[in-house]
Amino acid sequence: MMDARLRKQFGELEQMHRRAGWHSALAKCWAAAFAIGLALVVAQSLAGSPPWRWLRVVPVACGVAMAAATLLLKRRQARHEPITGVINVLEPHHPEIRHLLLAATEQTPPTASGAFGFLQLRVIEEVLAHPRYPAWRRQLSKRLALAQAVHAAALLALAALLLALSPSSTPGVPILARVMGAEITVTPGDTQVERGTGLVIAARFGGVPPLEATLVLISETGKELRLPMARKLADPVFGASIPEVSEAAVYRVEYRGKRTRDFRIGVFEFPALVRADAGLQYPSYTGLTNRTVRDTLRVSAVQGTRVSYTLLLNKPVARAQLAGKGPSLALTVQSNALALLSDFLLTNSVRYTLELTDAEGRANKFPTDFIFQALTNQRPEVKLVFPRGDRRVSRLEELQLQVEASDDFGLLKYGVGFGVAGQDPQFIELGRSAPARVKQTFEYLISLEKLGVEVDQAVAYFAWAEDYDPDGVPRRTFSDMFFAEVRPFEEVFRPDQSGAAENGGQSGNQNGSQGAAGKERVRLAELQKQIVLATWNLQREKVGASKARQP
Repeated sequence: MMDARLRKQFGELEQMHRRAGWHSALAKCWAAAFAIGLALVVAQSLAGSPPWRWLRVVPVACGVAMAAATLLLKRRQARHEPITGVINVLEPHHPEIRHLLLAATEQTPPTASGAFGFLQLRVIEEVLAHPRYPAWRRQLSKRLALAQAVHAAALLALAALLLALSPSSTPGVPILARVMGAEITVTPGDTQVERGTGLVIAARFGGVPPLEATLVLISETGKELRLPMARKLADPVFGASIPEVSEAAVYRVEYRGKRTRDFRIGVFEFPALVRADAGLQYPSYTGLTNRTVRDTLRVSAVQGTRVSYTLLLNKPVARAQLAGKGPSLALTVQSNALALLSDFLLTNSVRYTLELTDAEGRANKFPTDFIFQALTNQRPEVKLVFPRGDRRVSRLEELQLQVEASDDFGLLKYGVGFGVAGQDPQFIELGRSAPARVKQTFEYLISLEKLGVEVDQAVAYFAWAEDYDPDGVPRRTFSDMFFAEVRPFEEVFRPDQSGAAENGGQSGNQNGSQGAAGKERVRLAELQKQIVLATWNLQREKVGASKARQP
């Protein structure tokens, strides 16, 4: 059994020796992983292919596997290696010292009590007091520090490689350039541009720039374009401009007999409207034929019209809608680049803006406005052409009426109405189904004798016409009302006698009384007309569909 003092002293040295060995072995593992990763980067760059997604995984996996195997092997060796193994490392060129150290460590107590003999203690004490012990400790400390530094450097190199392989690194810069600082960096590298737009390509040289460089562009259809790249003064950057990119392509930069890998140019389009066809389904009461209006952004139709739209787009989209101040109108999108608006009820004028979003989240660049204009279903225009205004007639006279009527969507029926003021009028139907926007002229003869009117009575007369309201329900519209005042067969007009002499006698008094009575009748007749007109106007304001009261 080794002396406890020797075991402690040599145990510390042995621990430092083993730790230095572990760090050295792990540093070799990480260096090997770095070499594997660098070899894969070189192979990928020479192949000119896009970055391999698994490129970061392989070096890490190899390094971890080698480190685990190394640690396991070192642990097994530590179990079987004697503590005196460090002696050969400490004194490889002094055999006398190695023999002394080995002799001290091999001493065992001769008796069962565990006490060493005198000579054994002398050998052990000589080793414990050996002047080379501080040098051995310094030597192992330096070796451990060096192994730790090498281990850290290998880890940092591997981490730098993995960082260079990160997808978040500068796009367009080749991987080999990120890792090794290649002599050329091409921007924008692999990229996407909008169809029809231009693209500027630059090549930056890290070392001595060449005298000239050429941009080689190969389109998707196989066309090749070679453009000399320009350089400004001593700037190590060469540039070239592609005025218009209309299809996908690949490009590379050639210089000094060398060339970069092929970079890809993808082409995309923002969603846009190509054509909009509107379908109009008119209300049945209008009598209009449903139709389709080609390529229009404005729709003008009567209220109640059902509008549908077929939108032809430049590409399939993920979402489409018409956005306005109120609720938006969602459109049905189809895979064949169509968007549909179905059965939109036109009730009022409104403006919408088309919003398109494709599968990549791109929206249409330019807004497209759709205008829906709702036309009001107007009431019929009906008026008395003759006579215009009130008239004075006799009881035996016949009153000839001439009327004009028209409607924007056609008349259902039309006629005249008349009656003694203060009584319910008679409604005479004179026609049906007049076409739209066609003025109808009709006449009617009112026989006052058949009405049995008396002197100082008034006969009211008017015209009327019916059409459909926006709900498809018949409604009646009336013209202005006029009056025919019944006069006596003979009328005697005398000058005013109120200023005559007092000796005018009884006849003067009688004429004055008759004149006053006549004025009273006229005043009453005028008052009666005003009442009838007021009642008529109130009733006309309340007219609505067929339920409106008739005068």
